[in-house]
Amino acid sequence: MPDQLGFDELLSDGGLIARLLGRTAAGRKRELLYGEDLPVVLLVGGPGTGKGRLLRCVRGQFGPRVPTAHVDCALTGCREQAEERPRSRSEVTEVLRKIASQYVDWRGDGGGIAVPRLYAGLAAVAASDPLAPATLLVDEVGRLDGLLPPGSFWRGVLKGTAKNYVGFLLGLVTSSLVGPFINALLDGLFARASKEGRAALESCYGEYPGAGGQPLVGLRSLADDFQQGGEARRIAEGFLLRALRQDIDAAYRNVRGQLTRVGRPALLLDHADGSLGRRLLKPALEDRERGHHDRLVIVATARREDGGRFLHRAGSDHDDMATWRSHMGALPAWSRPPDAVPDHAPLWRGVLRVRMPVLSRDQQKDELSRLRGGRAQPDNAVRLRVHSGVHRLSGGRPLFVTRLGEATAAASFPTPEECTDWAILDARVPAGEDDQGRPVADRAVADVLVDELVGRVLPEELPPQHRGHWLDLLTHLSVAHDVECAQTLVRAVQEDRTDRLNAYRIAELLEDAGWPHCPRHFIGDLGLRRLLTRRLYRLREGGAAWHADHALLQGHYRGLGDQHADALFVTAGAHRMHHLLASDGADLVTRYLAGTFLSRTAAEWCAELLAIADAALIGADDDRYARALGETQVRGDTLRRQIDRLLHAVWLTEDRTQPLAETVPTVLRGPLRELSEELSKIADDAVRDQGPEGAGVARAADGAALLIRMARDWGDRAEDKQPLNRCVCTEHIGFG
Repeated sequence: MPDQLGFDELLSDGGLIARLLGRTAAGRKRELLYGEDLPVVLLVGGPGTGKGRLLRCVRGQFGPRVPTAHVDCALTGCREQAEERPRSRSEVTEVLRKIASQYVDWRGDGGGIAVPRLYAGLAAVAASDPLAPATLLVDEVGRLDGLLPPGSFWRGVLKGTAKNYVGFLLGLVTSSLVGPFINALLDGLFARASKEGRAALESCYGEYPGAGGQPLVGLRSLADDFQQGGEARRIAEGFLLRALRQDIDAAYRNVRGQLTRVGRPALLLDHADGSLGRRLLKPALEDRERGHHDRLVIVATARREDGGRFLHRAGSDHDDMATWRSHMGALPAWSRPPDAVPDHAPLWRGVLRVRMPVLSRDQQKDELSRLRGGRAQPDNAVRLRVHSGVHRLSGGRPLFVTRLGEATAAASFPTPEECTDWAILDARVPAGEDDQGRPVADRAVADVLVDELVGRVLPEELPPQHRGHWLDLLTHLSVAHDVECAQTLVRAVQEDRTDRLNAYRIAELLEDAGWPHCPRHFIGDLGLRRLLTRRLYRLREGGAAWHADHALLQGHYRGLGDQHADALFVTAGAHRMHHLLASDGADLVTRYLAGTFLSRTAAEWCAELLAIADAALIGADDDRYARALGETQVRGDTLRRQIDRLLHAVWLTEDRTQPLAETVPTVLRGPLRELSEELSKIADDAVRDQGPEGAGVARAADGAALLIRMARDWGDRAEDKQPLNRCVCTEHIGFG
């Protein structure tokens, strides 16, 4: 995947990133966007939209020009290091050490950034364990030695502190060791600090809650709070992040910084909507809300469109959050909303939400052509079919487009009819590396995408006992619609488990993972649903799991009774017919629709037809086009044959896993007009028998008029390649 795919407007010389940082990727100066009060820039988008790739682009292109640190908050390395010494480390202190080391080691204009304030706070925390032996505490402080650049006024402190501590032990009269060690450590730091260094510590830790302007008191209180845990530890960790931000600001304000440093530094936090990311973002947002401004450009990623529930759990409306898309043209004129009450202002006030761009049709075509490279081009009809399939399955998500492009570039599709969605998903991705450098085996592209989109980053709040079968749960739910439908499947799938997830919780976890919600489909993304549908069919030999799930749902809705109301399908009978159509074919469905044609209003009947026909066809011969043309013998009278043709034409248009022939719009219009004629005859007969005011006349006449309008509207939508019943899953389809 090319690094900048879809990011041209964000990374350009006049784009958002260059204006935030004040430097272009080539090093030219740019006018800074915003004043001293900076927003946290939150890149939002679901799986496969390129959030992490964009951060890596920023680090690779702008990192040589401005001090830049990058952390993936989903990685477990910092947590594992913290668990080794939980009383003197935490995941936050470990990641702050990692971030600071990147600034210290930076070698661009102005050189590395010294972090004496952060060092002092981390050293106090490292020395605060009351149960650890002295040698271990000295080693803990020693781990921080890499944060001290050569020539710093901190160099040599550790050795002197160890001597002071040994001397102090000779006069020890109490049983507590933590106080003496911290005293010795901090006394050594202050004794060796220059006048400038002492002032830096006073201005920073003198502001710690309860310090009263005394930095030694502040550092000791910070260490005590860290040991206390809970909310007190959270306050201490948040203050350490403030110390780092003050160190960075100081590097720009001193004489050397003013002469050599241009622009602003960057902190890039991937997967920042997780626990670790929230513990870094929240104190920064709170600090800036209280007026503790700094010049650090924080760019973070979140999967939920609202930026993450931690921003809104107090009930604030996330629609008020400043939002920008790269295609909007002018850069966002962000400013903090006025009139907030300190300590009670919602966190979203300090956030600029940037929605990740999806690839346009032209960008998708360019990427597919690039991936094909020097390979022979297929004939035009096959090429257009590949483009159409990739567009429909991907929804413009860059990861989808690139993976499908890699697979289809190496595949051979002899005819457009053989280039179905299932054939595209079966194409093999050549062995190589993914976008993070990890090896990828030669596998079907559907298997690669399922692993990348679902398997690698599980929902944070998914209980550990459910992690092993999360993918299987979603696989079964690929045939579900509303929560009632999903709950029926969930109960059966988890029948042998003592700990169970209900469908409501699964829906919430999917939303937290960044997948869209569609009122008509439980799995609210068409591409993901296709991936899971394919996996369900292959879960057991001969599609047994696929057929069993549909049979289970048929039984459930049969038990409710065909006339039972259904929010999505009008009646439970129509919902049952949908699952019958998907698994067992169309003959019984045609009979059902013929039987209800005169007992429903035309609007209700058309709504049932659309809902029933929104079914995937997999694992069976596709004779829908022949059935739509009336080329297959169908038992029954003229009405049933007309309805059978219409059902298959609608099914082709809605499912669209095979190429949509140019004649389908005409095939759609024909049966609808014929059915309109049937209703017109019924209306005429009713007038003769009952008079113009007779029962059923108006209903039949209204139905005839509606079907004529449907013939025009549905045919026009099919000509524009649009779904007949648009929903969240299919809003990207059409006009191509």
